[in-house]
Amino acid sequence: MNKLTKIGLTALAGSLASIAGAQAGSLSVAGGVTVTHTTTSGNATGHSTQSGNPIGMTNNLTITGSGELDNGISWTANAYNSDAQALTSSNLTFDLAGAGSLLVDFGAGGMGLDSLDDWMPTAWEESWDTGAVSGVRTVSGIHGSAAIQYTTPADALPFGASVELAWSPKVDGGGLQSDKGNSANASAVAESGWDANLILSPVDGLTIKAGYSDVGQTGVDSNEQGTYGFTYSAGAFTFGMQQSYIDVDTGATSTINYYDNLNWGVAFNVNDNLSVSYADYESEENMGTTGGQTLEIDSVQVAYNMGGATFKLAETEVSDAKYTAGVENNATTVGISLAF
Repeated sequence: MNKLTKIGLTALAGSLASIAGAQAGSLSVAGGVTVTHTTTSGNATGHSTQSGNPIGMTNNLTITGSGELDNGISWTANAYNSDAQALTSSNLTFDLAGAGSLLVDFGAGGMGLDSLDDWMPTAWEESWDTGAVSGVRTVSGIHGSAAIQYTTPADALPFGASVELAWSPKVDGGGLQSDKGNSANASAVAESGWDANLILSPVDGLTIKAGYSDVGQTGVDSNEQGTYGFTYSAGAFTFGMQQSYIDVDTGATSTINYYDNLNWGVAFNVNDNLSVSYADYESEENMGTTGGQTLEIDSVQVAYNMGGATFKLAETEVSDAKYTAGVENNATTVGISLAF
């Protein structure tokens, strides 16, 4: 009897081990740290005047879990932590075994129209994210709200095309709600919304991207956003240009109706370690009647990689910052980034 009990327990343990082995996934942690020194100057308090300690630092950790289902579908889950180890966003991606991919996003960004907010070549960051205060409006779509996105399979469409379709049942910025709950942001006028992106690579070196977003609003017309542009790489050079449109009309003629943006950039890899870039961003504010300012950003950037560390420099100038006539904001930012 004891022998039979031992045999039964051994067999059960073996079965459980097999099941656990088949369902087990993997867990990894990656991240980085960046230290910067930013010097600003300008002509208006609140926009650009240097104050306080110019040394800054950010730490980022990404915790990634992955696994595979019995039918060949694999999954990857990411949790993003910022300084003080606060959870900022998360997402879950299913690779549908040759049928495309499905992304469930909770405010992580990089999905829908938000992934095309500014994809021009730079040596470091977008021109408006270098330490100079600009207040520029860029396309965002349903970003920041819990959403689902489907992406077509690679090589399923001609010209190296892929399509991304994203939908959110409530575009209220509540991307971090817990399970079995909801964002409960009843004050948000935004309703459901959807984004659609098209990405093409018709010839070597050329990438064309276009995106559109439609977000419903309670009592007024839906808000629309869109963008299109290209980048072209030839040897060490990469050049790109992008146009975007942001509708913010709420029906009141005294408010801003829309923003019309045009940005471009060129980057050059001097060698395997050194790269330089120049970017220009213009954002025209269009009022319900007349008026409005054109905000402009110019940024020169340099990045030098030394193994696990990258040294960076950005010199950025902003005119009509925050769409205010005559307001200038300039910043010189140096930094070092380390990844692990």
